[in-house]
Amino acid sequence: MRHTLSRLLTLAATAFTCATLAATPAHAEDLIRVSGIPDENPTELSRKYQPMVEMLQKQLGVKVVYVPVIDYGAAVSALAAGKVDFAWLGGFTHVQAKVLAGAKPVVMRDIDREFQSVFIANTAAGIAKPEELRGKSFAFGSKSSTSGHLFPRHFLSTQFHIDADKDFAGAPIYSGAHDATVKMVESGKVQAGALNIEVWNRLLNGDKVDKAKVKVIWTTPPFVDYVWTARKDLPPATVQKFANAFLSLDANKPEDKAVLDLQGAKKFVVAKPEDFLVIEQVGRSTGLLK
Repeated sequence: MRHTLSRLLTLAATAFTCATLAATPAHAEDLIRVSGIPDENPTELSRKYQPMVEMLQKQLGVKVVYVPVIDYGAAVSALAAGKVDFAWLGGFTHVQAKVLAGAKPVVMRDIDREFQSVFIANTAAGIAKPEELRGKSFAFGSKSSTSGHLFPRHFLSTQFHIDADKDFAGAPIYSGAHDATVKMVESGKVQAGALNIEVWNRLLNGDKVDKAKVKVIWTTPPFVDYVWTARKDLPPATVQKFANAFLSLDANKPEDKAVLDLQGAKKFVVAKPEDFLVIEQVGRSTGLLK
């Protein structure tokens, strides 16, 4: 199991942002390196991470650097290899990091205990409900995405008896990111897709979706998702300080609220290993976690 997962993630690691890592100083007690899965476009990620990095530097009293990666597997590989100290991972990539390298959950947003995905369709495709996705073209996000692949695939199978590898019009397409899935459906490149509900709502509220071309056809039941994950060999005191920085964020304070708003959260809560047991079970049942 570990060998198979390690081989897959090693392939992803070959695409890792080598220049970024080369420019990152060797780890020391006065430096914390953070990263995260690239679930949206680089501009949006930079907008969300910069205030968080500034908050962490202020709370921890050390230099904090954000290390970007180019795909989900690279985020897991960086954490496993000790190239970063903490990574913002989806539930499934967290489980992969745990299986591969003993990574540990730290904190999650309040919304991550009951997260959801939405299934969307191009309005011209004439799709009104998930049962009508058979024979249609379909896009997931990243193959390692919890809300953009794992649970949408799981619910297609368990609730609608649709095999994502056999029942669409050809193999499903993997867009790589949630906002990219929306663009593919909107443009008509695919007739339908699934993505993170938080990203969908933000795009919708920001008028970045043509509502005449894309509609929601189903919202999934809730599941656990995103979590800040620590590499296993970090000192417990460092992990606790990192956790406290997020747990102490107060939505009544303007500076803290700005960070929380960018994360789509009202507060952060402690994450526990047992929170991710269902994700591991679903990962194995779908064959995505070996």
